[in-house]
Formats: sequence, C-alpha cells, structure tokens
Amino acid sequence: MSKNFDEIETLKPMACSAITDPSLRMIYEAIRGALEADDEFEASGKDPKFRVRSTAEWKRHASDLEAEMLKRGLEFDVIDWTNGQSERRESR
Repeated sequence: MSKNFDEIETLKPMACSAITDPSLRMIYEAIRGALEADDEFEASGKDPKFRVRSTAEWKRHASDLEAEMLKRGLEFDVIDWTNGQSERRESR
C-alpha cells in the first residue's frame, strides 16, 4: 500500500550536505517537473497526480534543497509556487 506525503506523519529531512551538486539540481528539477505535471493535469480538468502545490512537505523539501544550493554558491532557477515565472538566484 503506497502513501502520499500528506498521509505520512513524520518524514525525516534528507541530509542535503551529503548529496553531490548535480544530484541536488536533479532532485530539485524533479520537484519542478512534478509541479508542472500537476499543473498540466489540472489544466486538462484532471486531479493532480502528485499534489505538489497542495502538500506542504514538497515545499519544505524544495526549500531545504534551495538552502543547500545557496550555501554552496550554486545558481538555480527558483521554483515559483504561484504559477508565475521563475527567478534566477545565485549565492555570492
């Protein structure tokens, strides 16, 4: 039996510091992809498959990844949770 993020009482945060730079970006982009897929499902009148926008844990996970990428000085396009354009962030 599979569970959704919001059905799990406690999720342990991922140890982002142990993940390589390319892996951080890949995981972050996977979240963006799931969000975009949900938006496409909703635009076609279907229920979102991943429920990224409505599940706080997704946003928390993305935020943790963003914090680690900023800490490392990596450039990335920030996920816009409001359906708008992304902005470029860079740590200096």
